[in-house]
Amino acid sequence: MHDHILGGKSFVQRVAILWSGKLAFSPLLDMLNREGSGSVCIQETHIVLSNVDDNQSGASLDGVRVVDLSRLLPGPFCSGILADHGASVTVIEAPRFRNDSVIVDVPMVQRNKRHMAVDLKHEAGREIFMRLAAAADVILEAFRPGVVRDLGVDYDTVKVLNPRIIYCSLSGYGQYGPLAKKAVHDLNCVAYAGVLDLLRDSQGTPIEPGLPLAGLIGSLYAAIGILLALQARNVTGAGQYIDVSMSDSLMSLLALPLAEAHSAATHASTQAQPPGAHARPYYRSYRTKDARYLAVGALEKHLWKQLCEKLNCPFYTDKQHDSEAAEEIAQYFEHAFAQRDLDEWLAVFSDANDCVAPVLSGAELLEDKHAAARGMLYRTPSGAPQPGIAVKLGATPGSVRRPGYRFGEHTKEILVELGYTEREIAELVATGTVWAPAV
Repeated sequence: MHDHILGGKSFVQRVAILWSGKLAFSPLLDMLNREGSGSVCIQETHIVLSNVDDNQSGASLDGVRVVDLSRLLPGPFCSGILADHGASVTVIEAPRFRNDSVIVDVPMVQRNKRHMAVDLKHEAGREIFMRLAAAADVILEAFRPGVVRDLGVDYDTVKVLNPRIIYCSLSGYGQYGPLAKKAVHDLNCVAYAGVLDLLRDSQGTPIEPGLPLAGLIGSLYAAIGILLALQARNVTGAGQYIDVSMSDSLMSLLALPLAEAHSAATHASTQAQPPGAHARPYYRSYRTKDARYLAVGALEKHLWKQLCEKLNCPFYTDKQHDSEAAEEIAQYFEHAFAQRDLDEWLAVFSDANDCVAPVLSGAELLEDKHAAARGMLYRTPSGAPQPGIAVKLGATPGSVRRPGYRFGEHTKEILVELGYTEREIAELVATGTVWAPAV
């Protein structure tokens, strides 16, 4: 399209000409003129993206526009946090992923967003992305380092068009360092970051966590980084690049283990806790008569004292940190907890100073009164369970405004908002640049 005008021009020049309607390229840094949160004026042409529901939520991030190039869970979990708190999030995935089944649909990371199926390997697909990028506040990507540069949608390219852009890259080992380009999944990060070493059974074998800890913690740090950059932009007026490594994110959680290891290494009188299930009988889970589990967290002395009294073993009160007595105490507790069902123990430990909790399953959480009171778990209209919004802001709370998207659901809608004609959209579909579900 427009080949008679665009022939011989660079990609950035082509995008600029398409937006400005001019035959000669002029730097977009001089052309960009923001007019409120809902539009960007580029010379005579306005790009107005739909604000349906998004700018009417009264949430903290109303007016913030995010383009999310990530997929699966880590990046989408980050943009989901932003979306829940008012950000307008447009997700872009390649059409080839429409039948992908690597993971099940996760409603929480699909809600409050719009979704486009665009192939960024096509030049026309990159033009679509750049139109979105010029109007965006934040871009999030989670490719292997170097991929966005190869595609021509990297930070250095985007900031020429939009110097206010905040561009966040989330990856396994970060954008630089000896391991930067190494293949990685969540378990690799958990292992390399030293977290898996802390998760061992009584035989000392590492236990794989039941959650993708690296991706989720990395996503939280990515969200924090984006919020910090947005605040910095309020002061400086300029955007910036953010490099978030999932392994770095996990390493940052090791403050206590590292301090304990240093203390044990530097102080002869300090002994590390013995390995195994009996190391800390005051801080572990115990099996009950009905094959359920109760988690005990009696760290403080007064909590430990009350625990011992209720288990009829006040003679252990002064031996909480006695490593030589740890196994004996653990065995006593194991025998004691095995005498009653979980619900019976919850009745015994009903006092506010009883620091215990049941080990609940996901199904049990859906029926839990406290989780319900906090608005933390509910079902979608289709019956799929999903978590609620964890951060409870008093004046500008987050909300669920849109149900989870279908793959490519908003492709045509957003293309129309970007100024594409029906004929141009049909061409994009025919060439495989975009995909949209049948109406």
